[in-house]
Amino acid sequence: MKQERRYLTQEFRVSQDGPPIISGYAAVFDTSSADMGWTEEIDPHAFDAVMATNPDVRALWNHNPDFVLGRTKAGTLSLSLDARGLAYSITAPDTTVARDLVTSMKRGDVTQSSFGFICARDQWTDEPDGSVTRRILEFAELIDVSPVTFPAYDAATSGVRSLPASMPAEIRSRFEAGNSRALTEDCTCTCPQCIAGSCGICSADPQCDGAERASARSADTWQEDAMLRLRLAESL
Repeated sequence: MKQERRYLTQEFRVSQDGPPIISGYAAVFDTSSADMGWTEEIDPHAFDAVMATNPDVRALWNHNPDFVLGRTKAGTLSLSLDARGLAYSITAPDTTVARDLVTSMKRGDVTQSSFGFICARDQWTDEPDGSVTRRILEFAELIDVSPVTFPAYDAATSGVRSLPASMPAEIRSRFEAGNSRALTEDCTCTCPQCIAGSCGICSADPQCDGAERASARSADTWQEDAMLRLRLAESL
């Protein structure tokens, strides 16, 4: 099982009095995603098992582990489930990054959320019209929630996305047939967008073909993958 990320266009709420509180939804239930080559929806009970474990989740800016905004273990990030989806509330730290982010949110420059996860169970359907749908039934891990600048999965075509490992072989073959180059889950391009996980908008090369890369398949966890990307960036 490998980490995936999904992006959601949402209006953030930022408190006006006292320490800034950033709140919003990282995921919503029973709502079709943007077209990713396939569409996804999340079952209302998909988070039940992982939330029952009281997971130690971080709130990050742009999925960057250097920019921690909150953490459930520290009480600076709270997560809750309601009829709509997975809600979060971050007590922003008094740091330059957080202050700048709050300013950008209030201006409307940053309007989207994302969450990193590992899927435990899902259901794929090959529809009669040729489209593909995926229903996520259960999450194995909830890794982080993040306000993000770029919605990579909305902006990119299906060819530049990593295909979920759970995708049935007969469906996977149709996607891979149209794109023989490396998928973004294996990308270790050193441009800022790829380091942040937004490979679909790579500034070094729109196809990531000309960018320096190394295999990330040996990175067994999201932390190792993030550190590999940062080490490559520091070596430039």
